[in-house]
Amino acid sequence: MSPHAVLNMSSTNPEIDQTETDEDEEVEDENVGKVIDVAFEARPPNSGDFHGIKRLLQQLFVKYINEDLSELANLIVAQDSVGSVLKQDYPDEDSDSEESDTDEEDGNVYSLNTVINLSENQSLSCIEKINELLSLKCEENFKTEPGRMKKLLNDPSKQIGLLISERFINIPSQVALPSYKSLQSDIEEAIRKKKKFKFSHLILISKTYKAKGGNMSDDLFYSNPEEQLFNDVCEFKYTFSVADQRDSVSEGEWDDDGGDFESLRTVMTFDASALGHMIAKLQSELPSN
Repeated sequence: MSPHAVLNMSSTNPEIDQTETDEDEEVEDENVGKVIDVAFEARPPNSGDFHGIKRLLQQLFVKYINEDLSELANLIVAQDSVGSVLKQDYPDEDSDSEESDTDEEDGNVYSLNTVINLSENQSLSCIEKINELLSLKCEENFKTEPGRMKKLLNDPSKQIGLLISERFINIPSQVALPSYKSLQSDIEEAIRKKKKFKFSHLILISKTYKAKGGNMSDDLFYSNPEEQLFNDVCEFKYTFSVADQRDSVSEGEWDDDGGDFESLRTVMTFDASALGHMIAKLQSELPSN
């Protein structure tokens, strides 16, 4: 995705301000739930995206690393040459204004696609917590080889990247292909510049869910449907429940407290060279519009 790519897609009108007159209320009723075209701008993250990025990270990690989300968001912003955020495009605004690149920039970040180096940033508290979470949940849930994740993360000969692909629940999966293409290009450019992005393995934490009372071996549903395709290339994976983290508000469509589904996270680890193969699969299997 180019630094200022614009995507046009449909979105349900989320809310219309209430008015005092019956006539305006009728107009409101006519518009609620309508599908409207919205233009989104994809570009590298900057400091003005900090709060939007942090919100998306909280959707993914729920309460596990709450105290370190700010540090993680700052790390993502600091590597602005790798990754992208999706924001609403306002064509009437002055696109040349320097103000849009300042800390005062406001507006939601609707999607985040990036990768961070877990191996090179282990001195950071947020990375330490992520590594501990990944290792602990592997020990608890990957019965075939409980220590495999910890061994991989502690292997000095490996460079491990954590893929982060997070978005609002009503943003369609068509954003995934250009986002991953852009990320692959960013990684290749970073490697040419001798930056620490030459990964041996990539890890993806995917939001999944299942019917309550079911087994972990049952079919999983993916919040981001395209992530199911990564199953074909992963070397190992495991799933754990986050129901006790009470993240139903952030995920929007299922309720951990009395609903029909239980929120989970599925961790998939694969060789970094498989990213190109995954992009090709996305190209052939995802709808283009």
